[in-house]
Amino acid sequence: MTRIPLVDPATLTGRRKAQFDRFPSNLTRALLLLDDSLAGQLPETANALRASPLDPAWREGVILRVAARQRSAYERFQHLSQARQHGWTTAQVDAIEDERISDDVLPQDFITVLRFVDEIIDGSTVSDSTFTAVHHVLDDRDLLTVVVLVGHYMGVARVLGVLQVPLDGEPDPWTTEH
Repeated sequence: MTRIPLVDPATLTGRRKAQFDRFPSNLTRALLLLDDSLAGQLPETANALRASPLDPAWREGVILRVAARQRSAYERFQHLSQARQHGWTTAQVDAIEDERISDDVLPQDFITVLRFVDEIIDGSTVSDSTFTAVHHVLDDRDLLTVVVLVGHYMGVARVLGVLQVPLDGEPDPWTTEH
């Protein structure tokens, strides 16, 4: 049960109905409580991040890391199938979600990215050594994309957590833009 009532999809019209129809979820029902100018911002950012040149497997791995670190069952629920679709095995997902970061099953370059993600989550900056290491793995564009990706999904986790938004019946197939 959410802390505040979510939008009733039966009451939606126009742009709001179209937004809900693209991603009929409890998260969307929460976002549609916002003014029109804000309600579409999170989905637009998610669409832009999905369209970015960042490796989709790495993108989904980063999202799962954020979900694990933020204890966001909703984000994990929505992105686990995407991570698997992009090649992550069960053992690799377990390693991504484990705070110790096992190098037995994950590529070393991706471990470097996860350490970068962890430092972003833990504070407003990262150490020089972590920045240098990740900059050897990611070009400028992908590095900044990861920063925005982490910030975006931390924000989504906050909305979901503060409002106690329940899981949907099934994860979205991500076949259309949100």
